[in-house]
Amino acid sequence: MAYLAIARKWRPSRFEDLVGQGHVVQTLKNAIQFNRVSHAYLFSGSRGIGKTSVARIFAKALRCPNAINAVPCNECPECLAISESRSVDVVEIDGASNNGVEAVRGIRDNVAYGASSGKHKIYIIDEVHMLSISAFNALLKTLEEPPPHVVFIFATTEVQKIPLTILGRCQRFEFRRLTQLQVVERLQKILEVEKVALDEEGLRLIASYSDGSLRDALSLLDQVLSFYSGEKNQSISLNEKQVVEALGVTDTNAAWLLVSQLAKQDMRAALQNVGEIYRSGADLKGFSERVLEQLRLLYLTVVACEAKQAITSEELDISSGHFNRLKEAAQHTHSLQVERMAQILGKTIQQLAWSSLPQFNLEMAVVRICKLEDLYQIEEVLRGKSELNSQAPRTVPVSAPTPTEEGPTAQYERSWKGFVDFVMKKRPLLGALLTHANFKLEGESHYVLAFPEGSFYEKQSTEPKNFKDIGDALKAFFGKETTFVLSNAIHLAEQSLAQQQDVKIQDLKKSALENSAVIGMKKVLGAEVVDVQVKLNS
Repeated sequence: MAYLAIARKWRPSRFEDLVGQGHVVQTLKNAIQFNRVSHAYLFSGSRGIGKTSVARIFAKALRCPNAINAVPCNECPECLAISESRSVDVVEIDGASNNGVEAVRGIRDNVAYGASSGKHKIYIIDEVHMLSISAFNALLKTLEEPPPHVVFIFATTEVQKIPLTILGRCQRFEFRRLTQLQVVERLQKILEVEKVALDEEGLRLIASYSDGSLRDALSLLDQVLSFYSGEKNQSISLNEKQVVEALGVTDTNAAWLLVSQLAKQDMRAALQNVGEIYRSGADLKGFSERVLEQLRLLYLTVVACEAKQAITSEELDISSGHFNRLKEAAQHTHSLQVERMAQILGKTIQQLAWSSLPQFNLEMAVVRICKLEDLYQIEEVLRGKSELNSQAPRTVPVSAPTPTEEGPTAQYERSWKGFVDFVMKKRPLLGALLTHANFKLEGESHYVLAFPEGSFYEKQSTEPKNFKDIGDALKAFFGKETTFVLSNAIHLAEQSLAQQQDVKIQDLKKSALENSAVIGMKKVLGAEVVDVQVKLNS
């Protein structure tokens, strides 16, 4: 007997066998039970998640004479004929190879004839988006007013290519991509029957490479079992390392190792890791995509930690051990750093698709990521200047006016610049944050710092670690008695405007008193000027 691939052997034959499509199953079963079967259905979604399987099961449920509560028996001649694609009343058409007008004309001519048995005649068109525009137009009239015994079921992976005139005549169902946990649970049930033991990490590795497709996962599992096949009826025990060897892929640990090295800016170890991956024969583009996936998980974990929100391994769809590693790494990095790492790696992946020296491209990305602190310093300064210009009409500079003579204000400004330079050398990221701060000195050693209201920098300054580090740096530079508080940039701007207005009033009074005409009048009248009233234009 010819070998039957696991994906075909374990293809769902009942609604209960489907994984992750409960919303579709419930609607279709209710439609049959309450006699609300539509004339046209459209199943859309990514590959290998059950669209064609649901179409066949739905056809069985409509035509099975022994169906109970919309559940086909899978034993009668009609069910077996549909399963084996030989039913004359359930016509399966491949849209890719029958995409012309002639094929649709054949359907249009045949729908007029009733089913040879039963009530329904069913047309299943797979990859329906491959039909030509002319074919779609030829189908419109038949699809809008088909005979009562005809049901159309369309399946597609690219629903955006289907004309709106077709979409508007169908009941549309979006099939969901499966989570890793759903794929793992299904694989475990299959392996129990197949008498194969595979550890959780190995199952999750297969699930991660399946990209939410159960069919892809079963094909990968079939490849692993073929590599380690034993005697008939003999149980097999496998682990993640053997899955890596059988599939010729990189495991999750290898990708995570590079992420942890990049987060620690351990350039030497990261470059050695890339070299080892390259020498192992692994596809560097595929490996980089795995690294990017790990960065995504780290980014979500870091963002949750910074927002002080709880996040679980189930939400990230990973194992508990992997989740613990992510939480530990999240304590030593921040979202801005991970975001920049992902941007560099994302551009590198695009280059790897056509590069003749992929190892060099990935090594350059590693070096750039490990030198992010230097890049941040330049980038943040440039970004700060850009934001200052863009916000000029909305905000008012809060620094005190520069006097004509060398005075305390100029000294403080120079000292603040020296302080920022001092921090920039010690902590470039913190220094870059302080370049966006406006400051005001109250007394001899108390600073009020303000950032643009609602900005990213204002949020970063309130982080406990950043707040503490700013205070420590101020004390280290200005003295142990130095203190500071955080304020609002607009509030400081209003204070500064008031100060500037007072200075302007005093200058006008002084100019008035020193005016030659006023001095002459004083001499003539023998009087003194008691007060000068200043009226400022609003």
